[in-house]
Amino acid sequence: AIRSIGPGVCLTKIGEVIEDVATAEGFESVQTYCGHGIGRGFHMLPFVQHFRNDSKLRLVEGMTFTIEPMLTEGRQDTYVSQEDNWTVITKDGSRAAQYEHMVLITKDGVEVLTDSATSPEFKNR
Repeated sequence: AIRSIGPGVCLTKIGEVIEDVATAEGFESVQTYCGHGIGRGFHMLPFVQHFRNDSKLRLVEGMTFTIEPMLTEGRQDTYVSQEDNWTVITKDGSRAAQYEHMVLITKDGVEVLTDSATSPEFKNR
């Protein structure tokens, strides 16, 4: 999904790409949780959905947000554990995985702010 974005691209592209990959591999993307903008506040607009959606927003240079899909081996329906009020569990007991990157839209594409020395750079779409 990161390689598909840059200035002028619609935010919905992220959800489209994630859902396509998830479905092709036999997974579902949890629709309850989303990525979010980073700015003066923490969880702020834009909210980044990790599935096909109609949230039309053109990405512009300077936008900073997270992409953090949660994929499941079974159904995407989840609940939060009453034990710690934090852990997310799939209703069908299937395994799930979640990962997060923070990205910055640049004039030439996108920079992965959570990049490490071992991660590829995504300077160009």
